[in-house]
Amino acid sequence: MFSDVHHRGAGGEDDELGGFSDEELAAAAASGDPEAFEVLLARMAPIVLRFVRRMVDDAQTAEDLAQETLFAAWRGLPDFAFRSSVRTWVLGIANRKVVDHFRRRRDVPAPDTRFADLESPEPLPAETAEHTALRDALRAELSKMQFTPRAIWWLKEVEGLTLAEISTVLAISDGSVRGHLQRSRAFLTTRLAPWRPGASTEASAGQVTESGREGRQ
Repeated sequence: MFSDVHHRGAGGEDDELGGFSDEELAAAAASGDPEAFEVLLARMAPIVLRFVRRMVDDAQTAEDLAQETLFAAWRGLPDFAFRSSVRTWVLGIANRKVVDHFRRRRDVPAPDTRFADLESPEPLPAETAEHTALRDALRAELSKMQFTPRAIWWLKEVEGLTLAEISTVLAISDGSVRGHLQRSRAFLTTRLAPWRPGASTEASAGQVTESGREGRQ
Protein backbone atom coordinates (compact mmCIF):
# COMPACT_ATOMS: atom_id res chain seq x y z
CA MET A 1 0.00 0.00 0.00
CA PHE A 2 2.58 2.55 1.11
CA SER A 3 5.07 2.04 -1.72
CA ASP A 4 2.39 2.31 -4.40
CA VAL A 5 1.03 5.54 -2.98
CA HIS A 6 4.48 7.00 -2.34
CA HIS A 7 5.63 6.44 -5.90
CA ARG A 8 2.38 7.76 -7.31
CA GLY A 9 2.60 10.90 -5.15
CA ALA A 10 0.39 13.95 -5.22
CA GLY A 11 0.14 13.83 -8.99
CA GLY A 12 -2.11 10.79 -8.63
CA GLU A 13 -4.76 12.59 -6.58
CA ASP A 14 -8.37 12.15 -7.59
CA ASP A 15 -9.31 15.17 -9.71
CA GLU A 16 -12.56 15.66 -7.80
CA LEU A 17 -10.92 15.52 -4.37
CA GLY A 18 -7.55 17.13 -5.05
CA GLY A 19 -8.88 20.61 -4.32
CA PHE A 20 -9.98 19.78 -0.79
CA SER A 21 -7.83 20.68 2.21
CA ASP A 22 -6.13 18.00 4.30
CA GLU A 23 -8.62 18.64 7.09
CA GLU A 24 -11.62 18.26 4.77
CA LEU A 25 -10.21 15.02 3.42
CA ALA A 26 -9.53 13.76 6.95
CA ALA A 27 -13.10 14.50 8.02
CA ALA A 28 -14.47 12.69 4.97
CA ALA A 29 -12.11 9.75 5.48
CA ALA A 30 -13.07 9.51 9.15
CA SER A 31 -16.69 9.24 8.02
CA GLY A 32 -15.81 6.24 5.86
CA ASP A 33 -14.94 7.77 2.47
CA PRO A 34 -12.13 5.53 1.10
CA GLU A 35 -11.36 7.83 -1.84
CA ALA A 36 -10.80 10.77 0.50
CA PHE A 37 -8.36 8.73 2.55
CA GLU A 38 -6.54 7.59 -0.58
CA VAL A 39 -5.98 11.21 -1.62
CA LEU A 40 -4.93 12.18 1.91
CA LEU A 41 -2.54 9.22 1.99
CA ALA A 42 -0.98 10.31 -1.31
CA ARG A 43 -0.28 13.73 0.23
CA MET A 44 1.06 12.51 3.57
CA ALA A 45 3.15 9.54 2.41
CA PRO A 46 6.05 11.53 0.87
CA ILE A 47 6.17 13.93 3.85
CA VAL A 48 6.26 11.07 6.34
CA LEU A 49 8.91 9.13 4.44
CA ARG A 50 11.17 12.17 4.03
CA PHE A 51 11.05 12.84 7.75
CA VAL A 52 11.54 9.25 8.89
CA ARG A 53 14.43 8.70 6.48
CA ARG A 54 16.31 11.57 8.11
CA MET A 55 15.83 10.09 11.56
CA VAL A 56 16.79 6.42 11.13
CA ASP A 57 19.93 4.99 9.58
CA ASP A 58 18.41 2.22 7.45
CA ALA A 59 16.25 2.80 4.37
CA GLN A 60 14.12 -0.33 4.79
CA THR A 61 13.46 0.48 8.44
CA ALA A 62 12.38 3.96 7.38
CA GLU A 63 9.95 2.47 4.84
CA ASP A 64 8.53 0.16 7.51
CA LEU A 65 8.13 2.95 10.07
CA ALA A 66 6.51 5.20 7.49
CA GLN A 67 4.01 2.50 6.63
CA GLU A 68 3.31 1.91 10.33
CA THR A 69 2.73 5.65 10.71
CA LEU A 70 0.21 5.80 7.88
CA PHE A 71 -1.60 2.72 9.14
CA ALA A 72 -1.80 4.24 12.63
CA ALA A 73 -3.13 7.46 11.11
CA TRP A 74 -5.82 5.54 9.26
CA ARG A 75 -6.87 3.76 12.44
CA GLY A 76 -6.75 6.97 14.46
CA LEU A 77 -8.71 9.20 12.10
CA PRO A 78 -12.07 8.67 13.87
CA ASP A 79 -10.49 10.01 17.08
CA PHE A 80 -8.63 12.93 15.47
CA ALA A 81 -9.91 16.06 17.22
CA PHE A 82 -8.60 18.60 14.65
CA ARG A 83 -6.75 20.56 17.34
CA SER A 84 -3.77 20.70 14.97
CA SER A 85 -3.29 20.37 11.23
CA VAL A 86 -3.45 16.88 9.76
CA ARG A 87 0.18 17.16 8.69
CA THR A 88 1.28 18.02 12.23
CA TRP A 89 -0.78 15.17 13.65
CA VAL A 90 0.62 12.60 11.20
CA LEU A 91 4.21 13.77 11.71
CA GLY A 92 3.65 13.46 15.46
CA ILE A 93 2.71 9.82 14.93
CA ALA A 94 5.82 9.38 12.78
CA ASN A 95 8.01 10.87 15.50
CA ARG A 96 6.58 8.50 18.11
CA LYS A 97 7.17 5.53 15.82
CA VAL A 98 10.80 6.56 15.38
CA VAL A 99 11.31 7.12 19.12
CA ASP A 100 9.75 3.73 19.89
CA HIS A 101 12.03 2.14 17.30
CA PHE A 102 15.14 3.50 19.00
CA ARG A 103 13.87 2.45 22.42
CA ARG A 104 13.34 -1.18 21.45
CA ARG A 105 16.09 -1.79 18.92
CA ARG A 106 19.31 -3.54 19.68
CA ASP A 107 22.56 -1.95 18.57
CA VAL A 108 22.97 -3.92 15.36
CA PRO A 109 25.35 -2.21 12.91
CA ALA A 110 23.63 -1.10 9.72
CA PRO A 111 24.61 1.07 6.77
CA ASP A 112 23.69 4.72 7.30
CA THR A 113 21.29 5.60 4.49
CA ARG A 114 19.51 8.56 6.08
CA PHE A 115 20.64 10.94 3.36
CA ALA A 116 21.22 8.52 0.50
CA ASP A 117 18.33 9.95 -1.50
CA LEU A 118 20.06 13.33 -1.51
CA GLU A 119 23.02 11.90 -3.39
CA SER A 120 23.26 12.26 -7.14
CA PRO A 121 23.13 8.84 -8.89
CA GLU A 122 25.54 9.98 -11.60
CA PRO A 123 28.10 12.74 -12.23
CA LEU A 124 26.52 16.17 -12.62
CA PRO A 125 27.44 18.87 -15.15
CA ALA A 126 30.37 21.05 -14.21
CA GLU A 127 28.19 24.11 -13.58
CA THR A 128 26.38 22.30 -10.76
CA ALA A 129 29.54 21.11 -9.01
CA GLU A 130 29.44 23.92 -6.46
CA HIS A 131 25.83 23.18 -5.59
CA THR A 132 26.64 19.47 -5.32
CA ALA A 133 29.53 20.16 -2.95
CA LEU A 134 27.28 22.28 -0.72
CA ARG A 135 24.56 19.65 -0.73
CA ASP A 136 27.04 16.90 0.14
CA ALA A 137 28.47 19.02 2.94
CA LEU A 138 24.98 19.70 4.29
CA ARG A 139 24.18 16.00 4.23
CA ALA A 140 27.39 15.22 6.12
CA GLU A 141 26.80 17.86 8.78
CA LEU A 142 23.15 16.90 9.29
CA SER A 143 24.21 13.31 9.89
CA LYS A 144 26.37 14.50 12.80
CA MET A 145 23.52 16.27 14.58
CA GLN A 146 21.60 14.70 17.44
CA PHE A 147 18.06 13.44 16.86
CA THR A 148 16.05 16.38 18.23
CA PRO A 149 17.97 19.29 16.65
CA ARG A 150 18.12 17.42 13.34
CA ALA A 151 14.37 16.78 13.44
CA ILE A 152 13.64 20.40 14.32
CA TRP A 153 15.88 21.75 11.55
CA TRP A 154 14.35 19.42 8.98
CA LEU A 155 10.74 20.13 9.96
CA LYS A 156 11.34 23.89 9.91
CA GLU A 157 13.68 24.41 6.96
CA VAL A 158 12.49 21.65 4.63
CA GLU A 159 8.89 20.88 5.57
CA GLY A 160 8.08 24.47 6.54
CA LEU A 161 6.36 23.80 9.86
CA THR A 162 5.92 26.61 12.37
CA LEU A 163 7.64 26.47 15.76
CA ALA A 164 4.29 25.69 17.39
CA GLU A 165 3.68 22.83 14.96
CA ILE A 166 7.15 21.41 15.58
CA SER A 167 6.50 21.65 19.32
CA THR A 168 3.36 19.55 18.81
CA VAL A 169 5.08 17.00 16.57
CA LEU A 170 8.00 16.41 18.96
CA ALA A 171 6.03 16.98 22.18
CA ILE A 172 8.48 19.54 23.54
CA SER A 173 8.08 23.19 24.52
CA ASP A 174 8.15 26.08 22.07
CA GLY A 175 11.19 27.41 23.91
CA SER A 176 13.08 24.15 23.41
CA VAL A 177 12.22 24.17 19.72
CA ARG A 178 13.42 27.75 19.37
CA GLY A 179 16.66 27.07 21.22
CA HIS A 180 17.48 23.92 19.26
CA LEU A 181 16.69 25.66 15.97
CA GLN A 182 18.94 28.62 16.76
CA ARG A 183 21.82 26.33 17.69
CA SER A 184 21.27 24.11 14.65
CA ARG A 185 21.28 27.09 12.32
CA ALA A 186 24.41 28.50 13.94
CA PHE A 187 26.13 25.11 13.72
CA LEU A 188 25.31 24.67 10.04
CA THR A 189 26.17 28.27 9.18
CA THR A 190 29.62 27.78 10.66
CA ARG A 191 30.22 24.32 9.24
CA LEU A 192 29.01 25.17 5.73
CA ALA A 193 30.83 28.50 5.46
CA PRO A 194 33.62 27.06 3.25
CA TRP A 195 31.06 25.94 0.66
CA ARG A 196 29.36 29.29 0.26
CA PRO A 197 29.79 31.05 -3.09
CA GLY A 198 33.14 32.79 -3.14
CA ALA A 199 34.72 30.71 -0.39
CA SER A 200 38.30 29.78 -1.19
CA THR A 201 39.33 26.27 -2.15
CA GLU A 202 41.93 26.37 0.62
CA ALA A 203 39.24 27.10 3.20
CA SER A 204 37.10 24.25 1.95
CA ALA A 205 40.03 21.87 2.05
CA GLY A 206 40.85 22.96 5.58
CA GLN A 207 37.28 22.36 6.68
CA VAL A 208 37.30 18.88 5.17
CA THR A 209 40.56 18.09 6.95
CA GLU A 210 39.22 19.33 10.27
CA SER A 211 36.00 17.35 9.82
CA GLY A 212 38.08 14.27 9.19
CA ARG A 213 40.02 14.82 12.41
CA GLU A 214 36.80 15.21 14.38
CA GLY A 215 35.43 12.03 12.91
CA ARG A 216 38.51 10.14 14.13
CA GLN A 217 38.35 11.50 17.68
